[in-house]
Amino acid sequence: MRLEVRDRPYDLYAVIGASALLVLVILVTPGLDVLRIILGLPFILFFPGYVLISALYPERKRFFDEQGNEVPPPSDDDEEQEGIEDVTGKDRTGKKMEKRRQKDDGKDDEDDRPKGKGLDGLERVALSLGLSIAITPLIGLLLNYTYDWAPDTLGIRLIPILISQFAFISIVGSVAIYRRKKTPPEERFGIVVDLSMPEDQTTMDKVLTVGIVIMMVLSVGMLVYIIVVPREGEAFTELYILGNNHKAENYPGNILLEDDQFIYIGIGNHEHRDVNYTLVLTIDPSADNETVGSFDPVTISRNRQPSMEVRVPEDETLEIACNFSVLETGSFKLRVLLFLEGKEYRDNHIWIRVFQDGYLKTSDQGLSEAYLAGRGGDPSLLPSAIGTGETLLLSVGARNDADRKIDVNITITIGDASNWIEAGVPGRLVEISETWGAYYQTTVNSSSSFGPRDLSLALPGGDWVIRVVFSMEDRSLTMEHRITAGGSR
Repeated sequence: MRLEVRDRPYDLYAVIGASALLVLVILVTPGLDVLRIILGLPFILFFPGYVLISALYPERKRFFDEQGNEVPPPSDDDEEQEGIEDVTGKDRTGKKMEKRRQKDDGKDDEDDRPKGKGLDGLERVALSLGLSIAITPLIGLLLNYTYDWAPDTLGIRLIPILISQFAFISIVGSVAIYRRKKTPPEERFGIVVDLSMPEDQTTMDKVLTVGIVIMMVLSVGMLVYIIVVPREGEAFTELYILGNNHKAENYPGNILLEDDQFIYIGIGNHEHRDVNYTLVLTIDPSADNETVGSFDPVTISRNRQPSMEVRVPEDETLEIACNFSVLETGSFKLRVLLFLEGKEYRDNHIWIRVFQDGYLKTSDQGLSEAYLAGRGGDPSLLPSAIGTGETLLLSVGARNDADRKIDVNITITIGDASNWIEAGVPGRLVEISETWGAYYQTTVNSSSSFGPRDLSLALPGGDWVIRVVFSMEDRSLTMEHRITAGGSR
């Protein structure tokens, strides 16, 4: 049985109609996920390229000889029979042995073969897939530039992509229909379905052909089933931390003792079931749990950590506002622990430094914050007393939020020093006295920081006030720390 459709471009009508049906399904009945998948895959991966190829090549594939006359397409039988001699010295196609001798002499007969023009069905399918993969990202790229026009509605979103893709298919498809109709009927491309068996096939060939057709049908059916009824994927849970602006930035870093700080904790449930979790916020996992009903607000110490039961429905994400304060000074890994069925399941963290003093934060232009701490930037290691001959280890650091570089001079004195020694050189011990101070110079880029910078200082015996000044071109920040050195003044 042979079925040929050439009078009307029903294939293009079907492409535009299927695209319009997908638009209606998404806009009117968004719950039909199966139909969305069945229509959406060709809508993205096949239709754009097919209408473009149909607009560029409306004619069927034809073959012409050297004189430009149309000839039947070449067949494999002709090539196999060519050159087989019979008893008269000629081959079965009526060609003389002269042609065989020309080929043996190295003369190429490719120029005698008919030249093809246009595309056949298989070539159209292959090019349609390749062009669709190129056209769809280009449409998305153009949509990306529309985001600034209307951030709430435009950009790379479902509806703009759907309308843009449908507009491309409809416009280019209409051009393809017009060009197909303008092409003479005997030359235009048509859909040909030939289900008849060749007469020269053996019974075994027919059985194999039917078997191949059945396997193709089963393969297509299996593909549709896998797409429509996807198997259950891997079960997992997301755990993430966001800053106070709901973004992965502006995390608390340097904070004051008992000062309120804000983060958001996100839990994404992909376990394929509703799950009850236990959420813990801690700086020391060996601390005792304190059950709370909300993380807004909570306090954290080395001995106490808030714990809360959280239920997250299947395939949903819950973001929990967390207003916390820390009751201990020092450098900590603030950990967010998620327990499932009594076992630790997920872990995330941020690093924080908690100061009782020696920390300044300002919103003025210049350094946004500066701090004085102990070794390694740990506020809890800043001593209030040192023994005789013991070295004082200080750390200084700062952060710049201005849109320019800032030159910073850091001076350290215990009195009105008039002489200065360079600090910050690795391995150098700087002796501080009432007449000798230390200095350190650095430049902070915009939106960056320096420190902690460890400095080794030697102090004379007595009670002293260590004064650290962060000097810039238009202002300065001053910190003071009282310390007792061994011996008497």
